[in-house]
Amino acid sequence: MARSIDRNQIAPDIAMSKVLFKKHALAASVMAGLALSGAPRADMLGHGGVIRAIAVSSGGSLAATASFDHSVRLWQFDEQRALQVFNGHDAPVNAVTFLADSRRLVSGSADGTVLLWGEKGVGPAARFQAHQGRVMDVATSNNGRWLLSGGWDRKAFLWNLKTGEKTQQYDVPHPVLSVAFGPGADTVIVATRDGRIRKFRRSDSTILATVSAHDLGLTQMRASHDGERLISIGLDNVARIWNARNFKLVSQFTPNPESKPVSSALSPDGGFMLVGYLDGQLLHLDAARGVVLREIKVEKGPVWAVAYSANAQFALTAGPSERVKVWHLKSGDRIQTSAENEPSVRARPWLDDPHPGALLFRKCAHCHALSASESQRAGPHFEGLFGRRSGSVAGYRYSAALRGSPVTWTRESVAALFRTGPDVFMPGTKMPVQKINDEQSLAYLVDYLARLLAK
Repeated sequence: MARSIDRNQIAPDIAMSKVLFKKHALAASVMAGLALSGAPRADMLGHGGVIRAIAVSSGGSLAATASFDHSVRLWQFDEQRALQVFNGHDAPVNAVTFLADSRRLVSGSADGTVLLWGEKGVGPAARFQAHQGRVMDVATSNNGRWLLSGGWDRKAFLWNLKTGEKTQQYDVPHPVLSVAFGPGADTVIVATRDGRIRKFRRSDSTILATVSAHDLGLTQMRASHDGERLISIGLDNVARIWNARNFKLVSQFTPNPESKPVSSALSPDGGFMLVGYLDGQLLHLDAARGVVLREIKVEKGPVWAVAYSANAQFALTAGPSERVKVWHLKSGDRIQTSAENEPSVRARPWLDDPHPGALLFRKCAHCHALSASESQRAGPHFEGLFGRRSGSVAGYRYSAALRGSPVTWTRESVAALFRTGPDVFMPGTKMPVQKINDEQSLAYLVDYLARLLAK
């Protein structure tokens, strides 16, 4: 079982860091890496939804996260401290990456947009819009000139970051899940849901090579910093490392037939790989040999996102807990805040309430907080819902449909929303399509919501 390191044990000076890591019998090389990047201290808390992607700047001092709550957050990595929240997307954010300068970010969302976030200001510095569907991944070139985006519309686009122009299009027969810049100055790599990875010539979209990476379908692909190596995971439960120049298999790993990988990362030099699994396990492996170096139980559910620190000595993970956890890979220890510094845990009375509407309400709780004092989630909070006009919660980014709606929320209008479906009751809403066809179940849900809000 992984141990926890209390943040109060970690002083900002190198002398105290040496004492701490001597206690845990860490190598001198680890201490040298920490001296350069700073010792991570605590969980990164603040998102109101599942974190779908994590990125670390090339210098190692910053981290960025993309979430189901429609936001991107920027963190000071060595302090695990939130620096800025970027709100501009109208749907879950699936991908985030740093530009070469480590000062700017690019994010891709299910709303079909790619946004560039500048050094200053809360709004996006630029918007790249061409996808007709969910943007699943984004990548930027090491020279800082190019942006690559891939989406559910079976297309990848190349953008000029300086001019904002779309300069090339790469068409594939299946939805794009991952994109990367390949080795050399003129290759891009596109991975699709059917299990294939294709290498294109950047300048004219000529296909240079194709490999069938996974027979049952591909889940994710990631590249090393120089583009020389790729990691791919698939529905066949195998993690594979590829030489990106000739698409030759370097190594592969299958822990057991039942372990399903859902996230992956390569260390910046391509020498190590992280694989996160549906059962909450994290594996740190030697990429050349496929040998497990460390196994850590990091979540009680899926490990949706993983990333290496810049020096590859720490792993960042995210799952159902809606936070980023930091793990020291040499020891398996978690760099964690002390209990007295943790914010109060969100109350979840619906988990053990015998009311027949409580089970139905669990789906609502994924996207909505009960009160305004809780962390912002993907949807607006429910405090004061009954009697409140739709689109009126201050600070929440509503769709145009709700901003201009005359609907006032009552028991009757909430019931009508679920009876007909959000897409019919309020066309253009960001709310996922869901209906309750059984009138008794609908009555139970509305009654339970009323009871919760009356407390």
